[in-house]
Amino acid sequence: MRKSYRRKVPAQDIHVNDWLLTYSDMITLLLCFFAVFLSVSVPKSELLRAQQAALSGWNTSDFAGSHAAKGKTNIVVPADAMVGNRIIALKMSSRLFFMPGSATLTPQGKTILKKEADMLLAPQYRGYEITVEGHTDDTPVHTAEFPDNWVLSSARAGAVVSYFITLGINPQMLRAAGYADVFPIAPDRDANGHAIPANQAKNRRVVIKLQKIGAAE
Repeated sequence: MRKSYRRKVPAQDIHVNDWLLTYSDMITLLLCFFAVFLSVSVPKSELLRAQQAALSGWNTSDFAGSHAAKGKTNIVVPADAMVGNRIIALKMSSRLFFMPGSATLTPQGKTILKKEADMLLAPQYRGYEITVEGHTDDTPVHTAEFPDNWVLSSARAGAVVSYFITLGINPQMLRAAGYADVFPIAPDRDANGHAIPANQAKNRRVVIKLQKIGAAE
């Protein structure tokens, strides 16, 4: 009979390809990471689509736009989505909501907020905390009602929250915060201290933030 001979593999060669297992595990972990990342990002994209749908009857413009076109008022639709754990931010120019030096909502502002409230009352957003932020530029305010920009920005945020409550949004979901001019989008003044009106207009804004309840920033 012919004997069969089996080649003996040296012990040091048995683990020569172990690095492939480690590489495979690493690829699997990366795939899992991206899957989780995408799942966390879904609410943001859904919210932006819902906001665009809610405001689809309006013309859009940047913060500087102020004229009416074809009988429709220009407004600012969602300008950005903040990086964070399920935090979505909607920025809108204060001029759409308040007269200079005032914290009383304009009819135009109420119309815009009504559209936003219709979207926020949808079932998929019941699990979100809603924070309304008021921001001003660095122009000093000295009136009997508003001694400074801190009081003015807080009053404006409170006015938006109060109106949301009248529209049926649960008060427990709402927060109001005034930040005066401490978080500008762009510099209010140039290197010589001269005001930059276009930048100041950007900094005067109302920000509505949504954060999933229980999600850490």
